[in-house]
Amino acid sequence: MNMNLMSRIGVCGFICLAITLGLAGISYADLPKVIGDWEDSNDGWVVTGDAPDGTTAHFVKENATLGKGSFKVSVPSGWQKAIARDLTDDANALAALGKATKLQVDVTLKASEWSVSTGWVKAIESIVIQSDMGGWQQIDPADGDTGWNGAEDKTVTVTFDIPPQTPPDLTHASIIIVTNYDGVEKAGPFYFDNVRLIGAAGEVKPAEMKKAAEPNQPKEAVKVAEPNKPAKAK
Repeated sequence: MNMNLMSRIGVCGFICLAITLGLAGISYADLPKVIGDWEDSNDGWVVTGDAPDGTTAHFVKENATLGKGSFKVSVPSGWQKAIARDLTDDANALAALGKATKLQVDVTLKASEWSVSTGWVKAIESIVIQSDMGGWQQIDPADGDTGWNGAEDKTVTVTFDIPPQTPPDLTHASIIIVTNYDGVEKAGPFYFDNVRLIGAAGEVKPAEMKKAAEPNQPKEAVKVAEPNKPAKAK
């Protein structure tokens, strides 16, 4: 085989390998990252210091959407900062929050445990992020039907869009879950599960290949006008 050809093949192979390794080395922040699973512990989630007296939270082996456990939370009155998790001492979770674009949480409500009557319940009101970026980032749901009338059991996945955390290399952060209901005859518990951070801010993805423009079609030839015929003699 021609030596120049072999040399060119070797160079092309090296370039292709380098590109492949480069793409493989792109960091996607190890997302999704589950930060609330509640299989055998509270996973660092606790009742907030601002929650009213009588608020309780503990992991149970029921109404799970991931594994067998969920976090059963009871709040005695409406809008409340119910539970929270401090991520400051969890380097992996802190890094994931700094690069995530969304947070999702599954919520289950049981009709047999509530008496909603003419009142209303939200599966979740909002989340609050406290981090280097700001002390109060309240975020409303971007997706997921949170309203509930208590007529039947409800399980819903609620999605929150996380604003870019600046700086992304956070030194401290916590996430608060806010609950809300009003006018009910009897309030029951919320079951939370599978809280996860997803997406990666600023990730570099291979650009989509653009379709090559179609060549211009040849224009139809313009017909040559016929010469005027001589007028007939009268």
